[in-house]
Amino acid sequence: MNLKQGRIAGEAAATDRRRRPRGNMLVFITAATIGLIALIAFFGLGYVRLLGTNNEQRTAIEAAALAAARDLSMIAIDTPDYGFVSLSDAAPVGSTTTAADNFYTPVRSINGIIGTLRLDMIIADKLGDVNLKEIIKKDLAKALAAQTLLAAELNKAIAPGYVSKDLSGNNIEVYKDAETAYQQNGIRMTGSSDYVAGSLKLSLGAINGGSITNIGLPNPNGWANVPAPAQQGGKYMSYMNIPYDGTDFVFAGVGDAIKLVSEKNWTPVVAGLPYQIATVVRAEADQKMNDARNANGYTVHAAACAQPANVVDPKPAPGALTFSFPDGLCPEITKPGDMLTYADFNKNGTHCSYQYSDGGDFPFPMGGATLRDRTWEFDPLDQNVGNVFRKSLFDWWKRAGTKLDMASARAMLIDPAFKFKNPNPLMVDWKTHAKLGSAQIYVLGQIPNGNIHVYRVRPSDGLITYDAKQHEPVEYLVAGENQLYSESIDAVKKSAVGKLKLGPFNFVPDLKEVNKMSLEDTWDVYIRDQVYQPGKSTGGRHAGEPLDNDDTAMAPLNMQFVAHGLGAKSYIAGPKGTGKTPILSNQSDFAETSGFPASYYKQYATGSGKRPTYLTNGTAVDIRFRRQVEAGTLHKILGDKTGYIGEKYVDPTLPAIVPSPGTDATGDGDIDGGDDD
Repeated sequence: MNLKQGRIAGEAAATDRRRRPRGNMLVFITAATIGLIALIAFFGLGYVRLLGTNNEQRTAIEAAALAAARDLSMIAIDTPDYGFVSLSDAAPVGSTTTAADNFYTPVRSINGIIGTLRLDMIIADKLGDVNLKEIIKKDLAKALAAQTLLAAELNKAIAPGYVSKDLSGNNIEVYKDAETAYQQNGIRMTGSSDYVAGSLKLSLGAINGGSITNIGLPNPNGWANVPAPAQQGGKYMSYMNIPYDGTDFVFAGVGDAIKLVSEKNWTPVVAGLPYQIATVVRAEADQKMNDARNANGYTVHAAACAQPANVVDPKPAPGALTFSFPDGLCPEITKPGDMLTYADFNKNGTHCSYQYSDGGDFPFPMGGATLRDRTWEFDPLDQNVGNVFRKSLFDWWKRAGTKLDMASARAMLIDPAFKFKNPNPLMVDWKTHAKLGSAQIYVLGQIPNGNIHVYRVRPSDGLITYDAKQHEPVEYLVAGENQLYSESIDAVKKSAVGKLKLGPFNFVPDLKEVNKMSLEDTWDVYIRDQVYQPGKSTGGRHAGEPLDNDDTAMAPLNMQFVAHGLGAKSYIAGPKGTGKTPILSNQSDFAETSGFPASYYKQYATGSGKRPTYLTNGTAVDIRFRRQVEAGTLHKILGDKTGYIGEKYVDPTLPAIVPSPGTDATGDGDIDGGDDD
């Protein structure tokens, strides 16, 4: 190798020695970068998996809370004062609610009950009726007692192993369903995790600051008196006291749909409220995560809250309030509101009976039903016609729920537009058969025509409608079992209607003597509240539902009197009688000794399933005025000197005969008008 070549080789070697450290550094940097990326990827994957785990557990615990809230919405209990009560309304469709007559009964939501009472309190205040407000306050205490019973059942329902029933009798296992929902939404991204058995815990509470319910503010809204923070979107807020006229009203946390609510706002109890029911369910559970780097793994705890829902019953036919005047109008009572202001109905010391039918619908079944005294529950208010009417009016309002228009309810009582219409014609022929089975009818003279005044709540807007139609004296209503029946004898005395002579007649069936009768200036008042006591356990055969308008064939009855100490009459059903003259009945609004056919009595329908009066208005409350008749010589048959007009009409196709005085109208060989006794 020459000198030049050696120099070149030396320079190359030196260059190689300079490049080798830089190449090693590049390899190191590359390797380090790859390692860092791998490390970041490893931790990134773990972080992503951790996020996924958290999200999936969140989904699982939310599913558990929603499942529990759904189940809680379906639980209903039968309470002594309000019948079936739940967090949600329900139409009469569930077999569990079947009353003794085999028809289903409706379920009332606790928020609907509270909203209805607040609405009714506003109407009473707008009427300026202190007694009516006191009656409503008494009922609020019953509502809160029902709420307490419901709260106890809900708290039991969330415990492991507890079994409730839905309206069809199916099992509701709140804890089991929540746990199943949690496990079915199990954690998958970790590749390995386990639910910590028994760690699911359900608790009931409330929401600080409240939430929107689905109970709308009453109409007109200007009467509602609800502060802005206590309402949202025209609906009441929950867990806020929304008093009216010094009475507290608090709504539960129940909305129009089952939904999740913020866990941060959940609390076992909202401080400062006069009362409340815990409805918002909090679910919490633990999940054990397996980790390759940690032999013991780790535990993740999660919680979520959900609010139940209320499906509002549309109440298509809550029932009618009727005023019956079979003997013509009583001039002292010209419109419904006069019941609240007429002095003789509202003064102290004018007691009326306050009763219920025990053992069936009075007077049916024959020999089984008895009218018994009911304890007066509104002391110190007097037990008079006015206050019994107030209670019955309020019961009718409750049937309409929160959709009742308050202005319309007030107008119905005081507005001239709702004044009772006169019957048309004012007077009618009083007719009877010449003899039993006769093919002829006789005109006894003219008597006042009767009509019935029907008030209904229109389902579309809650407005009250009014109608009047012909009404017969023999259209008797049974008194529903366990419901309210009240009578006041001589309730209106010295009426402006005056007395009306009804004779002398030259013909009266089965009585061969002059009969001088007269319609008196005294009226008796009967109140039947068929919706007084709701419920399967305490509401009697029909659970406090309205009376159907269909007639049911039944044998005529006879009755015997049993004193009860209030000056009115109490009756026990007896065996079939031989029958009395059909033109007069005894002084009772059941005509118990007259032998009238059962077709004269309005009775409850028979059947099963959905009750007919759910979709078609039946009679919820009836106030019936009967004008006394001086029986004259007919008292020998009637058994009393005072009675009521019985039959007015017969088959109009038969020829009507108006016999002249002193003729033999009966064809028995005797000139009628003589005394054959």
